[in-house]
Order: sequence, then structure tokens, then C-alpha cells
Amino acid sequence: MIAMAGNAKLRRALDEATKLRFRHQYTEALERLHREYAHAISVLPDGRDRIARFNCFAYGLGVWEHPDFIRRVDAVSNSAIINSDVVRSLLEDGTLQEISAAEAAPGDVVIYFHKKAVTHAGVLGEQQTCRSKWGGDDVHQHGLWEVPAQYGNQVRYYRAPDALRVLAHLPEPT
Repeated sequence: MIAMAGNAKLRRALDEATKLRFRHQYTEALERLHREYAHAISVLPDGRDRIARFNCFAYGLGVWEHPDFIRRVDAVSNSAIINSDVVRSLLEDGTLQEISAAEAAPGDVVIYFHKKAVTHAGVLGEQQTCRSKWGGDDVHQHGLWEVPAQYGNQVRYYRAPDALRVLAHLPEPT
């Protein structure tokens, strides 16, 4: 487990920026924070046409585009069908196989923790970057610790799981 906070001032400012609901305000805030902190955060086009239909866990676990995930989300009108409890069960039953930071490769899963609570997930990129969805906002590419402070100060790495094993943890919609 790695425990570090990154730039605490940037991370607290990102907490505030993610509360902004208008795209132009959010974009302006990211640009201002870039000038102030020289961060590497960029907004990606991933899922922009259905941004409200998946969360960070679905994105990080690689199921956000899976037809069965989309069907289940549409059936219950809830984008958070994969939540921290589901991720915890994936950890407990071994669906998510923890690996060391040295073993982690692009495409593996990064899970953020606050104390022992699962708070956020993303996909590992090149050179300690990550791709993740922040709350109701866009998918971002960012440095490992260029995330809102609310996501915590610990990360763990996991091999990307099989999508069907992840989806098997979800109840069938009624």
C-alpha cells in the first residue's frame, strides 16, 4: 500500500471544483488550478454521451461500456449500481487480485481509500497517470495524486478483473 497525499492544496481545490455544476465554470476552475499548480489533469471524451450513466467504479473496473452493465443501469435508472460495497465484495472474494506498485501496468485498476473505506477507482495509465471519473463530472486523465482530497491518501493496485465476474456481483433488475 502506498500512503501519500500529493499536493494537499491542489487536492482541496479539486474538492471544491468538483462541486461546480456548470461545465464552463468547472473548465475555468481546472484552467486556473493548472496555472496555479501546473497539474497534468485533462478531461477525456470517454463516455461523454452517457456521462450520467456510470460512476468511477464502473469505469475503473472496465464495465462501463459492457452491454449487460448498460442494460442493468437502464433497468433501475441508477448509475451507481457498482458502489463501494460491491467493490469491497470484489476485494473480499478475490475477484480483484492485489498487486504491488512495481507489478502494476497500464490497464490495471487503481483503488483509492480513505482509512479503510473504498472511495474511488480508476485505470492505471503510463508513468503513474490514471484515468478516472470524478463524481458526476467527466472522465479525467491525471497524475496518481492529482485527485480530490476526499478520495483519501492511500492507493492499492489490482489486476483488471474479468467483466463477467464483476457483473456477477450485481443483482438482476426486477
